[in-house]
This record gives sequence, structure tokens and C-alpha cells, in this order.
Amino acid sequence: MFQVELPRERKARESVERRRSNETDRRERIFNDKFRTIGVDKEALDLQVIEKLKQKSQLKNQEDAHNAEVQQYNRAAGLLQRRHEEADRLEHQARAAFWHQNQNPQSRREFDLNDPAALKKTQSQMVLPGLLGEDPESGSRQQRQQEQLRDWLLQQRNELQQKRLQNKLNALLDDRNREEMDRRAMELQNLEMAKRKADLINDANYNVAKLEEKMNRERQQREEIALSALSIPALYPGANKKDPAEPLQQVTQFQLRQVLEKKRLDMERKQREKDQDWLLLDSARSALLLQRLQEKQNKQLRKQLDSVNAQLAQIRLQEMPDLKRGRIDDVFFTQFNTCSR
Repeated sequence: MFQVELPRERKARESVERRRSNETDRRERIFNDKFRTIGVDKEALDLQVIEKLKQKSQLKNQEDAHNAEVQQYNRAAGLLQRRHEEADRLEHQARAAFWHQNQNPQSRREFDLNDPAALKKTQSQMVLPGLLGEDPESGSRQQRQQEQLRDWLLQQRNELQQKRLQNKLNALLDDRNREEMDRRAMELQNLEMAKRKADLINDANYNVAKLEEKMNRERQQREEIALSALSIPALYPGANKKDPAEPLQQVTQFQLRQVLEKKRLDMERKQREKDQDWLLLDSARSALLLQRLQEKQNKQLRKQLDSVNAQLAQIRLQEMPDLKRGRIDDVFFTQFNTCSR
């Protein structure tokens, strides 16, 4: 069965659909973060963008500085590697020259004792006129050995002297750096103590000033009260028609009050002076305590520095090699070729 839509119902339906479409558009326009402009703080967003740009520029500067530092380290490492390679090459050349100059042909690898032909040839070449087993070159060989030993001793002595000199220079640099650090620490401590002392003095002066201000304010109030007391009607002629004995009694009372007020002012002045003296004495005592504390800390720092220096000296003495004059370490012989001996 077909549904018949009346014109009134169609208009109502179109109106509802139109309102729904408008509401959908409105929601899309309001709640869409990319296109809405209502409820958005544009200045805050601009500040956020500027802050992000600043952060990016700072990160880029840090990365550039890190890259430059890495390049500098790489150049230094390459330079050190080239120096080590050059030192190894010179050492190899010196070792080869030493082998070529000082090693006998019999100690070389080409003279294989397991080869009968080579052994026979060698024995035939080594047969010398004279007694069997006699070595006519023993004197020259001993002389070369003595020269070699003298060269080794001189080289070891030079290396030991260079090492001692380098250790002295390092110790001197360490002492200078330590003295500079101690001096800087003492300066900072003195500045801090002086600042504390100045703060104590300023606090004491401020307290004295506040006390004087309070005393002056109270004195002014008392003077105002005394002036108001002067305006008694009986003291002025024609002010009232009271008995003459009553003004005389009021004048006596007023004079008595003045005497009492003067005594009280004197007592307050003495109390104020006593308070000022007490504040000054307290500030001086605090400054003296601070000075004694500073001296005590200086003594403790000096004692710690002396103990550390003594420990470092003892460690340095323990680490120094105990080499006598003319002594050769076994490590020195490891750099020569001894495989054929």
C-alpha cells in the first residue's frame, strides 16, 4: 500500500532536514580543530610556534657544536694515530738496522743446522787455522758486547731521566692546579663569610632603626596626649565659672603627670639605649663567632690538604721504579729478534 505524503508533512520533513543539516554544518564548523576559530587563543598559538622555532634553532646549534667537537676529536685522533705509526716505523727501522749491524751471520735463519749440506759448508767455512775450538775473534766480540751493553745502559739511563723529569713536571702541574683550586675555594668562603657578616650588621642596624622609629612614634603620641591635656577649660580665663580651688588642683595634677611622663621618657630612653647596646653586642658576638668558624674551617682545609699531599707523595714514591744504576730490565730485550738463538 502506497504512503501518501501531504504537503504539510513534506514541508515539516524538509524543515527538519534543513535544521539537521544546519546543525551538522555548525558542529563541523565549531568542533573541527583545523578550521574553527572560536575559542582559540591565536596569540598563545603564535607564541608556541615561536618557542618551537627557538627550540629547533637551539637544537641545531647544539648539533653543530657537537659535530664540530667530534670533528676536532677525530682530527686529534688521526694525528695521534699518524704519530704512533711514524714511531712504530722508526722503531722498526732502528731494529732492522741493529740486526743488520750487530748480528753475526751464524745467528741468521738461512743457516739451518738441520741441513747437512749447509752445516758442512758452514763448518768448512768456520774452520780456522790454529787449535781446534779456538776463537780468534773472541776479543772483538767481547768488545762489541761491551759497547752494546754500554749503549743499552746509556739509553736506559736517558729514558729513566726523561721519565723522572716528566713525573716532576706532572707533579708540579698537579700542585699548581690544586693550589689554584684551594685558593679559589678560600676566596669563595671568605666572600660568603663577609656577606654573612654584612647581613648580620645590616639586620642589626635595621632593628635599631625600627626600634627608634617605634620609640619616636610613641613619644609623639604621648606629646599629643599631653597637648590635649593642656586644653583644660579651667586653665583659660573666662572659660567657666567654677571654683578657684579646682583649677589649682588640676594644674597640680597636670604638673605631676608631666613629672611622671618625664621619668617614664627617661626610663624608655635608657631602655632604648640598653637595647641598642645589646643589639650591637649581639652583632659583634655573631661576627666574632663567624670569624672563629672561618678560621677553624681554614685550619681543617689546610690539614686535609696536607694529608692529601702526603698520601699523594707516598703513592708517587711507591709507584716510582726502584732501578739502580746499570740495571737492565728483561722487557728491554723483548724488542730484539731472539727466535734463532
